[in-house]
Amino acid sequence: SIKANNLETYTNCLGYVSHKEAILHQQKSQVLLLIEIDSEDTKAIIPGKLFEYIASRRPIIAIGPDGSDIENIVTKSASGNYFRYEESELLSSVILGYFERYKRNDLYVEPKEIEKYSRRNLTFELSKLL
Repeated sequence: SIKANNLETYTNCLGYVSHKEAILHQQKSQVLLLIEIDSEDTKAIIPGKLFEYIASRRPIIAIGPDGSDIENIVTKSASGNYFRYEESELLSSVILGYFERYKRNDLYVEPKEIEKYSRRNLTFELSKLL
């Protein structure tokens, strides 16, 4: 669909890169994609990549199951948009909106309360539970 919509010049598929290189690409990217398996078992999985994405201050497009922890974090932090697998039309609309904002040089997010997701704070919260 990238080719069908003439988006090759706006897309860069890199394949596997080191973690250090991945962080650099995240910071240079315009929009970040996070996909979780559409399963009841994955609702509570929070990949570390999510926190790196939030820290990059780039809009996140996250796709996954209804009621996932990722949905909660992306929504509460105002760091992007979360979609369920069946929401393809809404997803397309948001992507087109991001693309229009990109062309106007107006594509950014201001995540809210992201300090609570820092390693230091998460470790502190975990220590209180233990």
